[in-house]
Amino acid sequence: MKKTTHLFLGMVLIASMVFFSCKKTHDMPPVIPSTGTLTIAQVRALYNGSNIKFTQDISLYATVTMTDGYKTLYLRDNTGAIMLRQLNAHGIYEGDSLRVNLNGSTLDMSGAQSSLQIDSVDVSSTSSNKIIKLALGASHPPIQLTIAQANASVTNTVYANGTTLPLSAYDGQLVQLNGVQFAPTATGLYIPLNTTATYITTLKIYDCGAVNSMPFSLYSGTSDFLYKYIPINNSGSIIGALTFYNGAIQITPRSYQDMMLNQPRCGVDTLTQSFAAATSAVTGSNFSATFPGWGSWTTYGSVVWAGSASVGSPPGYLSATNYNFGSPQARNEMWLVTPPIQNNNPNKKISFDMSMAFQTAAHNQQLSVLLSTNYQIDSMSKNPNLGLPNYTTSLPNANWVDITSSFSLNPSGSFVNAGVISVSSTAAQTALSGYNGTYYIAFRYRASSIADSSQTVNIRNVSIKN
Repeated sequence: MKKTTHLFLGMVLIASMVFFSCKKTHDMPPVIPSTGTLTIAQVRALYNGSNIKFTQDISLYATVTMTDGYKTLYLRDNTGAIMLRQLNAHGIYEGDSLRVNLNGSTLDMSGAQSSLQIDSVDVSSTSSNKIIKLALGASHPPIQLTIAQANASVTNTVYANGTTLPLSAYDGQLVQLNGVQFAPTATGLYIPLNTTATYITTLKIYDCGAVNSMPFSLYSGTSDFLYKYIPINNSGSIIGALTFYNGAIQITPRSYQDMMLNQPRCGVDTLTQSFAAATSAVTGSNFSATFPGWGSWTTYGSVVWAGSASVGSPPGYLSATNYNFGSPQARNEMWLVTPPIQNNNPNKKISFDMSMAFQTAAHNQQLSVLLSTNYQIDSMSKNPNLGLPNYTTSLPNANWVDITSSFSLNPSGSFVNAGVISVSSTAAQTALSGYNGTYYIAFRYRASSIADSSQTVNIRNVSIKN
């Protein structure tokens, strides 16, 4: 995976409106000047869906905002930003002000549906060198941004030859993404031992509540990330360069020190999760990818909350049951945990829809609704602090307050026969008064094949609002 002042940001956005804001189909060759000076925006505007080879002396003046420590530079002027790749790494550093002679280089894409770049620039100590340093230590503050703003800036241009170029005013820019965190289930090291991969490509970062996400790309040559564990219990900001890969905008951090994740995990003020995507294809293995920010765990047994389309569990619900492929297990205890909720309103309400199947009069409640202020994931073991027997962590077990009595958990209808369900359900509400700061809500299902029925519980439309 490849990788302010208000005045500056305003000029960047104006440039984006001129060059990036609409879909176009180009069928005329670009007009390339034979000599003179171009801005970054003018260089970008030359691209017409095919590589362009510069064969004349044309100057580009720009500041280096970030490097990969090898051949890749990120350049910025007052009209935009762009990647530049050197033929050979040769002494160009962040903060250098440059005059780049484009003669001999190519304007092309860094990959299919990826960022536009200036490629194969000769930077050397020989007479063929095409870069001159004009000054050192130029100011280059990052643009303050959220994941939602970055994602909303993406458009595409489709050219006559079928080439698709993804565009954004922030492509190639040094930015500071604020209010971000990794998924609580992210595992592993930034750069594993004995890695042969050029990039770490499997991580994503999320905003508070996991409403928006962005791929996180990391050069394996970034030595200060070596053997560092992913900080899953913290939130904060990341400084890095934005680029495209396969049509998706991504961030590559500038350094480990720029991973300023020094705050507790942040939450959402309000939360709405319909679970409409909860079908039989949603299982424990892909749950976190389908519903990022949510946790699905089992402290006893092996069955977890999952999607279903079987009898007793309609699609569009998450389902909990004591059956595992028709064979009851001795005991199952499974947890469905919300993303973190950041509460500053004493009158916040929680509601959800539910249905039940296989209920009996003697065992009509196997679901509990709980609240915790110290639930978290162990960054080493990647286990939640829900306790034994399935999970071992170095963390104290989470404390949970049972708020089940605030809800009416028996949906309307009769449950006297196996397989009979009611999708008309109560919308239970309770005031979450007295709980400020960050907390989590859990839906816990408990069942024993000896002491309980094999009741099925289905949850959807979880809503937490002020």
